[in-house]
Amino acid sequence: MATQGVHWLASYPKSGNTWVRIALACLGNAGRLPDLGKPDELCPNAASLEWMQDLLDLPVGDMTPGEQALMRTEACRLHGTATDGPAFLKIHDAYDAASFGPVPGAGTILIVRDPRDVAPSWADHLGISLDDAIALMARRDFAIGLPGRQQQHHTLQRLGSWSTNVQSWLDHAPRPLLLLRYEDLQAQPIACHRALARFTGYPIDAALIEKTVAATSFQSLQAAEAQSGFKERGRKQRTFFRQGQAGAWRQGISAEQADRLWTDHHEIMTRLGYGADGTLSDVPDHALPVR
Repeated sequence: MATQGVHWLASYPKSGNTWVRIALACLGNAGRLPDLGKPDELCPNAASLEWMQDLLDLPVGDMTPGEQALMRTEACRLHGTATDGPAFLKIHDAYDAASFGPVPGAGTILIVRDPRDVAPSWADHLGISLDDAIALMARRDFAIGLPGRQQQHHTLQRLGSWSTNVQSWLDHAPRPLLLLRYEDLQAQPIACHRALARFTGYPIDAALIEKTVAATSFQSLQAAEAQSGFKERGRKQRTFFRQGQAGAWRQGISAEQADRLWTDHHEIMTRLGYGADGTLSDVPDHALPVR
């Protein structure tokens, strides 16, 4: 049985968060794929003003960013205490205990992806150049949802750099923690989905897990998006489920761009098993401090 409280689904953008959210929806729905045209069938985005407003019955869109931050903490708290069954929340912010406040936590699912693959996907989602995306990924003060047009749908999200974002969750997020690498989800989907089911309290049922793996294959998701669309697709994107290949950076970015990403993030990449040459090793035991 799942622990009472919020399971944080944490990641830097374009690292596989949506993929895991869809898998959780399948595990809770007999392995059937949810309607991607109905985002309410997935777990909420903790930064969504619409979700906060519906839950709190308050006009949060008219509030200042500081007021919205307080309301988000309250919405997360209510979601964790009032949800019947496992409570999940998607989040892209770097972890900050002072900002999250007293939210009852059941644990953290941290999804990571080689930043050399994140960068092209992030650039496509934002409609910016690859070099600009790489620069944003290195900014420790980077935030999205700033006041103005961006704030129509989401409150301020303090992402930080790719490295500081991932490290904040690795070292300080509510425990227990399940680390899922995008590359392992592709290479070992049965094992990863079994671990996901065990961690969140869903049945460890072979047939259910096999159905979930089949339903969440990239081909299945592309077909579902083509049929019903997907609300989370960026305004400048042709498709949300664009490529989804681990290691595509070898053909998609230049050697200089790959070197820049390695220089910016090699400490956390090494900690997670990502090699300079693209090799992938096991995550060392000391990479996940337990508390």
